[in-house]
Amino acid sequence: MNDLISKLPGQPDVNFRQFTGYIDVDDGAAGVSFFYYFVEAENDAMNQPLTVWLTGGPGCSSVGDAFSSVGPFITTKNARGLDRNLFSWNKVSNLLFIDSPIGSGWSYSNADGPYKNGDDSTKKLLVSFMQKWYEKYPNFKSKDLYVAGSSYAGHFVPNLASALLDDNKQSKELKFNVKGIALGNPLLRSKLEILARFDFFHARGQVDNVVYEQVKKECNTLDESNYFSKYETNWTNPCSLILEDNHLFPNLFDVIRDPCDGNLTDLSLGKELTKVSQGVDMCTFLRPDFYFNIPEVQRAFHGNRTNLPYPWMGCFMHKFLYNADDKNRDMLPVLKCLLQQSIRITIFSGDVDGLVPAVGTLKHLYKLAEEMNIKSTKEEAWSQENKEGGKKYSFGDLLTFFTVIGANHHVAFSKPSEALYLFTDFTVNRMH
Repeated sequence: MNDLISKLPGQPDVNFRQFTGYIDVDDGAAGVSFFYYFVEAENDAMNQPLTVWLTGGPGCSSVGDAFSSVGPFITTKNARGLDRNLFSWNKVSNLLFIDSPIGSGWSYSNADGPYKNGDDSTKKLLVSFMQKWYEKYPNFKSKDLYVAGSSYAGHFVPNLASALLDDNKQSKELKFNVKGIALGNPLLRSKLEILARFDFFHARGQVDNVVYEQVKKECNTLDESNYFSKYETNWTNPCSLILEDNHLFPNLFDVIRDPCDGNLTDLSLGKELTKVSQGVDMCTFLRPDFYFNIPEVQRAFHGNRTNLPYPWMGCFMHKFLYNADDKNRDMLPVLKCLLQQSIRITIFSGDVDGLVPAVGTLKHLYKLAEEMNIKSTKEEAWSQENKEGGKKYSFGDLLTFFTVIGANHHVAFSKPSEALYLFTDFTVNRMH
């Protein structure tokens, strides 16, 4: 109860409880502590599942992401208060947001020097976090557990779910009741995502035929079949030169909307950030960077116990480092392992995301289905409340992929109603 939040500054009244605090995940010399934000379900929390949300980057704050995607609140236009998120996932689940890896949000280590993170170390620390979190919240041990996230969480989420299942095999006491994972625009095979951008932009007429054919010719040393070869496949020099031509792909995060036209200075002067482009508030991501630096917010949130000598940022905090090789890891073997243990996987990708295009993700999943001899794949349209939502691809009984019309790299931010619908109907409800 020491972690209970009475009320956040500028927060509307709600009928559910919120908790924040630190979990010391490494008792050794490094002294690693992860910050978390736990939100009970709106109704009948003790009979609802628990969903862990991990955001990507790597290096972005899952707790900060809660205030611009699936959490119960969205910052107001002047970033000094909060509005209810009408499409919060706590309508159907308890939500646990964890700042990881080390250096994300308010998570930290006592070790000197930069925070050296990687997939394996992050997975190990997250398992330790979950074990200790359940000690603080034992009533949730028996609840169905889902793990979800976006972008580089395509690594974090499957790795954590797999590690929790492995821990079950060794533990005589606590069992993690993992039921499914949900991934938005996940990074699964980084180098192939880069090639998929050329497919995506060529189909949109934004990469001409000459450049496209050059890529096909010069970058053909890497493909779906040899990606997870034990021998690392490198780009050729001509291929690298093409891929490094950054001006080819402006606004990868969202290829149809104008970005936010304001900044933190505007907010500090009392201005409102109100950039709405094609129905999406494009400044939603920026405003938490102001809100979480308000001293009253930090006190109410039990955050910043180390008194950071620099501002809180939603992404890429001071001293943050991440293993470059891990970013190129192939995540299909981990997804395969989860499916073999009957873990449901729901993946959804925005069709205007140029960073991790849906066309690439779909190729990866066809490859995965081929590896597992899953033959029953089908494609059909899906809709929500009689409105066309996108395409649905079913791979057997456990793996489903959706495209979301008009959604960018963060589906829960740009199309929150659709994200809640997909999570509810194809992750939670299918397991009950």
